[in-house]
Amino acid sequence: MKRFSSFLLITGLFTLSCNGGNEAEDERAADLEAVAVLQQKLQLAPDSLGIRYQLMNALAKVQDYTNALLQNDTLLMDDSANAPVLYRRGAILLESGDTSAAITALRSSSAAAPMFSEPLLQLAAIYASQGNAEAIQIADTLIRGSQEIRTTSQARFIKGLYYSNINDNAAAIAAFDECIQNDYTFLEAYIEKGLLLYDEKKYREALAVFERVIQVSNTFAEAYYQSGRCHEALGNTTEAKEYYQKAYGLDKTFTAARDAFKGL
Repeated sequence: MKRFSSFLLITGLFTLSCNGGNEAEDERAADLEAVAVLQQKLQLAPDSLGIRYQLMNALAKVQDYTNALLQNDTLLMDDSANAPVLYRRGAILLESGDTSAAITALRSSSAAAPMFSEPLLQLAAIYASQGNAEAIQIADTLIRGSQEIRTTSQARFIKGLYYSNINDNAAAIAAFDECIQNDYTFLEAYIEKGLLLYDEKKYREALAVFERVIQVSNTFAEAYYQSGRCHEALGNTTEAKEYYQKAYGLDKTFTAARDAFKGL
């Protein structure tokens, strides 16, 4: 299974937002209203780069990628080598599904500001999802050059994704372990390691990993769900139902946990 962590879709790192139907509709309405307000502000102050940047992001949030990119074009007309604007261009293009153009924009952002880690992390993540060894080269560069624990942890995590995608599970697990050692709160590294162990039918080892996640964050629904899967595979039906129920209780949109509970 190809792995491409959602945290690398740029807008935020490990933002776990789960909304029900009505809440999601209300949020969508609020986002559209924010776009309208910013458009009005921009009409009154067309030279405001700050308002234009906010409008670009607001348009991307409502998935109006065409108009978001038009705002980005205007910002780049003022400064064609603006690394954050180029980075946002890469983000919008990636979210819109144009991976090739996103890579070009992210490379331009990195060239404009070589110490800017975010575009490099995003590039490495894209390459990892493609099984492209350039992911390792970029990740190792970040590990050697960055003093930021979160950056070096993300780089190690991306290495794990790359190795997982080329089916080198031992190297992947080693990379996830290094990520966890670097930052024990990096929940996704535990999850990916546990999933690899589960895929290898090492259910008890996988369960121990998911239980560790719960110790680190006892409100992380995914960890309860995966623990439930391990218990189910081990034949522990009562425990599996308890974990599935807990996962769904923490996240009412987690239909996989609800369905797994009903299936037992």
